[in-house]
Amino acid sequence: MSIYLFNIALIILYGIVFLYTPKFRNRKLFCAMASLNWILLSGLRHISIGADTYVYKVYSFEISRKLTWYEIFNSFCLFFKGESLIMEPGYRMLERVTQIFTTNYQVYLIVIAIIFTVPLGKWIYKNSREPLISFLLYSVLFYSFFAITGHRQTIATALVVLIGYERIKKKQLFAFLGLVVVAFTIHKSAIAFLPFYFLANKKITKNYLITMLAIFPVIFFFRFQLMSLLVNIVGYEVYLFEYEGAGTWTFTLILLLVFGVTVWKHKTMLSNNPQVIHSINALILAVFLTPLTFINPNAMRAVQYYSLFLMLLTPDIILSFNKKERVIVYYVATGLLLLLFIRNNPSYLFYWQ
Repeated sequence: MSIYLFNIALIILYGIVFLYTPKFRNRKLFCAMASLNWILLSGLRHISIGADTYVYKVYSFEISRKLTWYEIFNSFCLFFKGESLIMEPGYRMLERVTQIFTTNYQVYLIVIAIIFTVPLGKWIYKNSREPLISFLLYSVLFYSFFAITGHRQTIATALVVLIGYERIKKKQLFAFLGLVVVAFTIHKSAIAFLPFYFLANKKITKNYLITMLAIFPVIFFFRFQLMSLLVNIVGYEVYLFEYEGAGTWTFTLILLLVFGVTVWKHKTMLSNNPQVIHSINALILAVFLTPLTFINPNAMRAVQYYSLFLMLLTPDIILSFNKKERVIVYYVATGLLLLLFIRNNPSYLFYWQ
């Protein structure tokens, strides 16, 4: 855990110097350095770090080395015909292209880290009003999947969320659809983010937010029917199985707490930053999908596409308070994040250890 805490300490130090010291203020440099930290941590991790790191090496990366280009291209045809028995061909293609230059799996981990983290840094730089808070949220709530576990969905998320969000803001439907199609061939769950293009600008009112919050128990009650619908769309039949003890209580409580504060502060937030409408609508969709995680934790895959917007929404919540209150909220939020991180007690090893 010490390396993670050291990383967080470095990010806070970068923030103090490059965000809050007038003489050295440089928002772009802060985002670049914080991103570099995470590229190094993700790319240089030991193969035992992350639930899927070893599995992807043995059952994907090594297998792709033996595939011919004909088999790769043919897998796309079979995939769109619904006849493919292997994982999404877009990911196989990425592995095979990377293997033209290197067959070193450790280098490949660095490639994946760059593919995700560079767009993440740009996304935070362009859209977050408090980049330090955004990176702290990533370092506590999201890194465990995107930095050390997922490969395919990590890449798919970079395409549809971190890059696709700009297409949504500019209302470039076909460009966004193109990104979704490419991401879909890498991880089918990317299709779950498609509705956001049409819902991102839904007008936010107090009655609307209260209604959405009231609907949450109804969705929880009908979560099995909703899961069946999602499975039919995404195609992961395994998600139908109920897991004993399934449920993401801590994350659900965080979402509901943020939702409650958003209902309270939404007018000020929208007045300060009209673009926050996108983050609020993403939060609503994340809350609506969360009950599915109480059937199968794998449903968090769909939630994650929307919950990433917490990194943009939380700074707007903090800035909606007056200056005196803001300092308290800022430090309380930071302290709670650190306590949550310490409680999780994550492990880490570099590849040479």
